[in-house]
Amino acid sequence: MVHAGVVFAMLLAPRPAASRLHKCLPSATRSFHIKQCYYRPYRTTSSLSHTRTEPFPRGSVLRGQSGRTYSVKELLSERRNPLLCVYRASDKGENYIIKHMIPGEFEYQQELQNPLASCPNLRTVIDTIPKSELFVYGFLATDLLQISQRSLPGETRRSILRSALVGLAELHDRGIMHTDIKPNSILLDYEETTDGNLSISSVQISDLEDAVLLPPGHHLKGCLCGNQLWRSPESWARALQNTPSDVFSFGVVVVYVMLNDMIFRVRDEELAADDAWRHILRRHISYFGDEDGFRGLLRHIGEENEFFDRLIALAGDFDADRPRKPFAMWHYVDAELRDLAVKMTNLDPARRITAREALEHAWFRQPDLTETT
Repeated sequence: MVHAGVVFAMLLAPRPAASRLHKCLPSATRSFHIKQCYYRPYRTTSSLSHTRTEPFPRGSVLRGQSGRTYSVKELLSERRNPLLCVYRASDKGENYIIKHMIPGEFEYQQELQNPLASCPNLRTVIDTIPKSELFVYGFLATDLLQISQRSLPGETRRSILRSALVGLAELHDRGIMHTDIKPNSILLDYEETTDGNLSISSVQISDLEDAVLLPPGHHLKGCLCGNQLWRSPESWARALQNTPSDVFSFGVVVVYVMLNDMIFRVRDEELAADDAWRHILRRHISYFGDEDGFRGLLRHIGEENEFFDRLIALAGDFDADRPRKPFAMWHYVDAELRDLAVKMTNLDPARRITAREALEHAWFRQPDLTETT
């Protein structure tokens, strides 16, 4: 086995010039078990006796506990076994999103989300349909993945990111890990102004159904959380995961939003391969690996983890012909932005800054930052 120190003698070799780099840019009652990634949610009579096998057809009328009557207008996504669909519905001309809950999680999700209702940057349940175990959410017009393709000023992009990060910090303050931070999990409402610009009225982190409440000192382990393009290295290794994993993902989102660069987007055939991890983690090391962070990641996952040797082999794969491209050396990128991203994406979870610390970073505190809600 190659020693990590020997590997980083090569990793810390002279870097390619910035001009060359530019061409290369491509509730509490849930039981958690540290040694296994599973939980035993309590199951209620309703969750066992009202199991539906087919999506609600268009035109179906669903009555919420609030008294609102929702008419199903569109099936947005469909999944079966179990049935987990998402619908667009309306009541009195106003749009809503309705989601099936994972069987047995209806009460758990209420306990997790209800205390978060006062957080404006989190999309939480506003009504329920208990008989069918459905949650009702407010409707937002778009997501960060889509709106980032619009021509937006840098100040607007930074303001959106800050608002979303406030939502993430609210989760982390309560010991809640989101597990699936990505641009399309950040929703927005906006208005078109008379001069053709966008006025952002709301920014919310969604998909709290994926979130987990982790008691102090507990972690997820054995889970492959999140999406390939935004996933943390410890999640790829199915090692211990906690709120720092969300921070890593958010740091990658920051780079995407500000540079229009999905930095872990490898070729389609590599992304679909059984060893997609190989191609993506190579980029993790290339862009965000330093000696302390790499050593810390190895300590974090442990020698018994199959990714221990895999990571060392990947780190040893760089040479003069295929050098690393550290994000910290992308000098055409704003220095404060580089510093923030590097601190959020340190390979060692223990060395990453927290969401609250990121909010206090100089890049988010620049005077031209306009607040969005």
